[in-house]
Amino acid sequence: MSFDWAPPLIGATGPELPARAPQTQPYRPDTVLDGWATDGFAVRAASVRGPGHRASDVPRQDDFALATADGSVIAVVADGVSNAPLSHLGATMVCRTVVDYLLRADDTVDWHDLLRCAGWALVEYAGRQLGEPDPQRAEALLASTVVVALVRPDGPGRAVAHLVRVGDSAAWRLRDGTWEPLLTDPADPQDELLPDGVAALPRVPPEVDPVAVTLVAGDVLVLATDGFAEPLGHGTGDLGRLFGDGLTTPPAMTRLAWMLDFAGGAWDDDRTVLAVWPVPSELP
Repeated sequence: MSFDWAPPLIGATGPELPARAPQTQPYRPDTVLDGWATDGFAVRAASVRGPGHRASDVPRQDDFALATADGSVIAVVADGVSNAPLSHLGATMVCRTVVDYLLRADDTVDWHDLLRCAGWALVEYAGRQLGEPDPQRAEALLASTVVVALVRPDGPGRAVAHLVRVGDSAAWRLRDGTWEPLLTDPADPQDELLPDGVAALPRVPPEVDPVAVTLVAGDVLVLATDGFAEPLGHGTGDLGRLFGDGLTTPPAMTRLAWMLDFAGGAWDDDRTVLAVWPVPSELP
């Protein structure tokens, strides 16, 4: 049995440039992937350095995190802002802070406090490097978007996902090949840490209202950075069909990474996809 490992082509072919080693410490891998099952859910995730960063020795600035607690799934995707030189570290800190917060939270989550803590983690890190917390410096060095989903079981093969975000990372409910956006376009940021600027942590909106969506058997909750969301568009093109078919059931982790390493056109940003499937419980 053979398999063509050439990246799937989306759009017109472009120049093929060799990947350069990322110039960063600590070392950051080009691609990471994860996947597992728990009673009631299956998850898959992959994060791939985009062709633009590969060609210019920039590290992958996306990251994700997954966890499970009390039968629920915690899913986080973050995208470091391109012009912030340590945003790859910022994305990782945001993901870990969000997971740690939700693992300690009770049934009622303070979503605004969650995002405030994730943003403050960047400020504290910048403070350790510079001697005192400095929100402006943290933004310049570490700014990152984030999209968070807390997915709770709601009966056999059903779940309810609560989602929040800062910035332009995205979420969909994928049903029968149709991509349904779950989050509206981000509003102009109004921040309690910083007064103006792009929508990314450590900037936190003054109000955070989670979006709740029901998932049933056959649905897939998909979180992604804009390196996937922009070429996906409305999901009616080649990329939407590739992932619509490929995510019908949980794929092999290596296959998800292969799909995400698509080539073609001007799409050269890092890309991260995290998917959650509600599945019938295997417990009697």
